[in-house]
Amino acid sequence: MMVRNVLFLLLATLLLAACQKNDLSKIPRIGLTYFGPEIMRVNTDTVRMQFSVEDGDADLGVSKNSSYFDIYIKDFRFDTGYTGYYFPEFDENLKDATKGLKGKCSFEFTTSILYPRPDTAHMLSDTTHFEVYIRDKAGNESNHFVTGNVIMTI
Repeated sequence: MMVRNVLFLLLATLLLAACQKNDLSKIPRIGLTYFGPEIMRVNTDTVRMQFSVEDGDADLGVSKNSSYFDIYIKDFRFDTGYTGYYFPEFDENLKDATKGLKGKCSFEFTTSILYPRPDTAHMLSDTTHFEVYIRDKAGNESNHFVTGNVIMTI
């Protein structure tokens, strides 16, 4: 009788564990975890940004053939809106809509992205900050965050 009760309790525990609901939202959520350095030398240093990512249905990573991107970044020096970038390829085994997806994304601002404006007032030094959001395959837009300033020097 005792063994039967233990087996029943074990079975009930396994069923409850298997039925746990994924509490992550289907709308992606991001949060800035690192941005730096605050001062960078053009053509020498690389500015890195790292942010946390979570998505309840794990549908991140749009097709490179679509008209959408994964990461959208706005440079506050310019009125050109957001520039789009792709996530690197995901291992499909990591994408489980029942469990969601959590991780960190690292992004490097290369000199082709981060450079002083060419006018004489900014030739030796320029300052900016960025606004960032992501979009999943369903078109859900995450929250936005704004980085701290970065100063670009020659």
